[in-house]
Formats: sequence, structure tokens, C-alpha cells
Amino acid sequence: MTSCKQKSLSEKERLFCFLDATILHFLHLKNKVRYKSLKFSTKATNSINPMKKILSILLLGISVSVFGQDILMQNGTISTCSGTLYDSGGENSNYSGNEDYTLTICPEETGQRVKLEFIDFETQLNVDMITIYDGDSTSEPIIGIFSGNTSIGLIFASFENPSSCLTINFTSNGVENASGWAADISCTMPCQDITAVLDSVSPLANADGIVEVCIGDNIQLNGNGVFEVDGTGASYTWDLGDGSTAIGQSVNVSYDEPGVYLVNLDIHDTNMDNYMDGCSNGNAINQVIRVSGAPDFTGTQADDNTLCFGDTTTIQGVADPLLLFYNCPPPESEVTFLPDGSGAAYSTCINVTCFDNEAVLTDVSQILDICMNIEHSYSGDLDIFIQSPNGQEVRLFDQAGGGTYFGGANDNETLDPGIGEDYCFSMNATTLLANAPTELNGNPPRESWVPGTYLPYESFDALLGSPLNGEWCIRIVDNLAIDNGYIFSWELNFDPSLELQDYEYTPQITSQSWDADSSITEINGNIITVAPGSEGEHCYTYRTVDEFGCEYTKEVCVTMTAEGQAPTTFYEDLDGDGYGDPNSTIEDCSDIPPLGYVVNGLDCDDANGQINPDSSDSEGNGVDENCDGVDGDLLSIDDFSLESIEILQNPFNESISLNLPEQLLGSKINIIIYDLNGRKVYNKTHECLVGGVKVEGLSNLLKAPYFMEVSNDAIGLKVIRKIVKN
Repeated sequence: MTSCKQKSLSEKERLFCFLDATILHFLHLKNKVRYKSLKFSTKATNSINPMKKILSILLLGISVSVFGQDILMQNGTISTCSGTLYDSGGENSNYSGNEDYTLTICPEETGQRVKLEFIDFETQLNVDMITIYDGDSTSEPIIGIFSGNTSIGLIFASFENPSSCLTINFTSNGVENASGWAADISCTMPCQDITAVLDSVSPLANADGIVEVCIGDNIQLNGNGVFEVDGTGASYTWDLGDGSTAIGQSVNVSYDEPGVYLVNLDIHDTNMDNYMDGCSNGNAINQVIRVSGAPDFTGTQADDNTLCFGDTTTIQGVADPLLLFYNCPPPESEVTFLPDGSGAAYSTCINVTCFDNEAVLTDVSQILDICMNIEHSYSGDLDIFIQSPNGQEVRLFDQAGGGTYFGGANDNETLDPGIGEDYCFSMNATTLLANAPTELNGNPPRESWVPGTYLPYESFDALLGSPLNGEWCIRIVDNLAIDNGYIFSWELNFDPSLELQDYEYTPQITSQSWDADSSITEINGNIITVAPGSEGEHCYTYRTVDEFGCEYTKEVCVTMTAEGQAPTTFYEDLDGDGYGDPNSTIEDCSDIPPLGYVVNGLDCDDANGQINPDSSDSEGNGVDENCDGVDGDLLSIDDFSLESIEILQNPFNESISLNLPEQLLGSKINIIIYDLNGRKVYNKTHECLVGGVKVEGLSNLLKAPYFMEVSNDAIGLKVIRKIVKN
């Protein structure tokens, strides 16, 4: 159909085209076709072409209905969700001087909100003004006052606007007129009801509807949505309950950690009118998945891990089933872009699954805080809300601060993200964010709210009674044009004392046994006796299966030493001080002492952990506390008397020199060096000569502390001191 306002038509052609359309309108009226009411303006203008004069006479005083028709600026109220709003001059002419029109545009149906998208805009700067109100009269909040040739862009009736209408007032002076404006009229589509449905899951759920699998098992989830209107193009995201997601109606997933997981399907349709990511489902499928884990094999061990050739040992199998905890990961939000759009709303949601399905918020203290990491270049644009799963809502922030930034905003006319800062809202705070201090931040540097914890604009009391489980959303309404920003993440922190959903479960072990082996000589329940027939390592496998059908094993290995290998003597260490009782020994073919034994017998009182060669000895108390054979220290490391033994080169490298008293000249001095495990690493007898004794050949010792024992049995001398290899 040819438009009557095409510029290629002559004035006369446009006149008759429009008259034809008017006649058709009245014919359609008789057929009761649905049209919209419209009053044509008949006010005088500074300069009206002949066609407009004839048209004004023809339509004087006539109130008609049109469908999707162009609308000229006028006084009145209309209900429409289509057409184009022009200034009084229409598509091809300027508006007139001394105009003062107020037009209210309302949606056609409940749930819709009026949108105006300005395609062209030009008026006398700061003289001819258009004011847009968020409501059905000029007493409602002002969205903006515009003039000049800066594009107004997209204007929405806000969510807080109960009428969902927009009211436009235009005034002009009598001096100059400009080309005016053209704005497409439309209405937001209200969200449809969406219900997520779990069509099937494999493996099949048990009689209680719970899926039970092993770590790494493949799980196929098939879901769908029931849409009130249309689900074409909808997106499907599975929340797997472990902090990860999977995309699509049918997905294959697996778990790497044991536990209990709650799976949900999040659906968003393609209706972006109200929320940037589309309208979402209002239900949760809450599919429980139990993932088995290995039992606790602590206690599955051999009595003796190293056997002398020809010996036997017993190995006990122990398996305690693993308790599966409900994994309730902190809900994670995605990065949300906040583009410019007057009256546009953007939301970012998290799905809370931690609590009993019947649990509700009973006290505002149960919400510790609500925190978001955000940057935006004009805080005066924004209203910020928290919305609970059943739609209860609290305003956290109410347009304040004008051009004050949130965080390190980028205000450089690009879509590049700035640097987010953390802003939290808590009932325990004392200051509203609107009253917060500011600091220089962003690009270019401007005043920005100081990050911190602030009072919400409205009390959390309005959230009482909200379900704890479900989709909690941050909703941000951008009320003014030009600026943008990002929410990088946000979190909702509940009181940790709140009782979590009880999904814990312990899968029982249905079978457990040792794998067959020819060296097993006896089986007594879960205890086997083994007699390896050759030297080397021999391993035995203990195998369990739980009620999910998951199999787990524990391997225990013992070593048989070579035939003829001499055993090692170990000394009992009852007091646990690392020094053994020389009178209580066992022999074993292992290089590692059994539990309760050490490789040295240097303790002189194995019932007292404070008495050992590493202790200080107080002279005169009648107790040999350092096991050197006398009461009191015979040696001082730092300062020895003339009749003392002096140890040189401590720390040492390749040798140690000892200065000995003259009384020891010509006698035999026994020198033994022990490592910290009590093993002898040096053991020689030296003759005491003039100048003392030099202990050589120590370069092969590792850099570590050692103990040196200097003794002479003939005179009862025995000194033990700590030395260090450099």
C-alpha cells in the first residue's frame, strides 16, 4: 500500500490519498473493525500548506478511530501500540509557533508498557521543549526534558508506573520552528508464563525420583518448556548444582566429585521487552542426583609391610561407606551489560537451592547482605531492586548522585567495560548509598561512590515471607539516556546458621572381598594371611561394591626381603622422644622401624620424655637428664674450661677437631656420630694424642644436624652433643 506521506507524491495526490483513507475508515467502522481513537489537531500554525488547510476544514471537530496510523502532536489521550508520533507538522512540515500540547499515550492491554523510539528529533535548543512524564499526566515523574538535535532514543514507561502510559508535553515560542520529531510507538509484551519440565533422565531415577550414579558416569538430561504463548527461539540452561551449567534441551553431563546435587532447568524466551535476557520460567524442577564416592579404606593394611624371607603376615580389609553431603555451591551470576535505555529494565538472577523447599524468610537478619560488583557512568540513571522468587521486591538504590560513577566507569562513548567496585546493602549498615562519600575513579576520572556496605533504600522487611529457594534477581531500571555500564557479579549472603536442605545420604556397601591370589594361605572374613614365595613386592587388592553399583578398590603391598638378608635391630621408644630403650629390642627386615620403635638405643629413661641425650642436664639434682653418665653438663658448646673437651669446627665440613684434657693423653677415645633417626653414620676409636683427636672423612655426610658421642669406658666418660654439617 502506498503511504500518503511519501515525498514523491504531490500535494494534491497526498490530499486525495488521505481523503480516500478517511472514507475507507468510515466504511470499516460499519464493519466494526477494531481501530484506535485519534483526534486530529485543528490549531492554527505559522505556515500551513494548502493541503493542510483543506484537511483541517474537512476534519474539524471529528473524532475518529484509526489503526496503526500516524499521530500528530495534540491534546488528548489515546490507547495504541503502533503508529508513529509526529510533531504537529507531520512528516514533512515543521511544527508551529506558540504551541502547548499535552498528549498521553496508553497501552492497549494490561501488562503492556508504552515505548517511544525517537527516529528524528530537532527543536529550537533550550526554547522549544518536549517533556516526557512517566505516567498518565503531567503530575507524574519526569523522565526527561529535551530540545536541540540530540536524539532522545528509546523511552519506556517504567515498571513502577501503574498506568504504563507516557505523557508528552510540547511547548514552542513564536519565533522560529524546526522540523520536530518522529517517534515509533510500540508496547512491551508482558512476560508469558513458562514452566520448565524434565522430560526424561538416564539412568532412570529410583522409586523416590532420585538419580544415583558413580563418579564420571554419563547422565543424559532431557527437558522442555510449557509456554503460555510461544517458545520459539527460547534458550535452555541446566544448572548442575556444582557451579557449572550445560546449554540445550538435551545435555550429557557427569560429576567429578561425590555428593548430592540439585539440578534445575532455566528457560528464557525471546521477549526482551522487560528483561534483557528474556522472560524466564517461574518453577524449579529440583532433580536430585547422588554421586557415589570411594569408601574410607583407613585400616586396610598389613601387620608387617616388610617380611624376612619365608615369613607370613596378615592383612585386614576395612571399608567404611562415604557420607554424601549436599553440595550447595554459592550461586554464581553472569556478567550483565547495562546498555542505555530510558525506562529499560535489566536483570541478573541466581538460583538458590540450599534450603528446605518450605523455608521462607522470617527475619531480615537472615539476609546478611546483598553485594554487587558494578560500574556505571551515571548513577542518577539507575533504580536497583532485589526481587525474591515469589516477586516480592525491595528498592536498594533510588536514582541519586547525577553523574556520579559506580566504580571505575568508562565514560568514553564506547561499550568497553570499566572496572567494577563492590557495593553491598545490609540492614546492619548506617548510611544510604546516596549519602556515601565519593572518590575520583574511572575514565575520564570523575566522582565515584566509595565502595562499601550501605543501607538499602527500602527495608528488607518487604521481603519477609519470601521463599529462600528459587530465583533471586537484581533488577536495574535505566531511567535516562546515554550512559551504560556492567554488573560483573553479585551475591546474596544468607545467615550461615540457617538450616540447609537435608539431602545427605550414605550408600551402603553391598559386597567386599579380597581378589584371589596364590600366596593367600588363609581367609578369615576380611582378614587374609599371605606368604609370598619370592623376594620383592607383592600386592593384594581389596574390592567393594556399593548399592549404586559403584566399585572401589584398595591395594596393599608387602615386600619380601632376599633370602639370607640380616634383620635390623630396633629399640622400643615408649616415651616418644625419639630415643630408644637399649634393653627392649626387636629384629625386623624392614629399613623403617615399626610403630613405637626407633633405630637407636640411646635413652637412659624410656619412661620420661624429658630425659634423653638432647636434654639439658641440671647439675646437682641427682638426675642424669642428658644420658651422658653424670649429673650435670660436662661440656659447654660455647666455652670450655681447661679440663673440658673442646669441639672445634662446629658447624663442620669435612672434619672435626677435639681438644681433650691432658689426663686423656694416650687413652682410647670412642667417637660415634648418629643421624637424627639414631642411625650410626660414624663409629671409630681414636688414640688421644697431643693436640687432641681429629675426626676425618665426614665429607660424605648430608648437610643436617647430628649427635656426636665421645666416650672412654675406662674412666666412665660419656659426652653427647649436637653437631651440624655445613
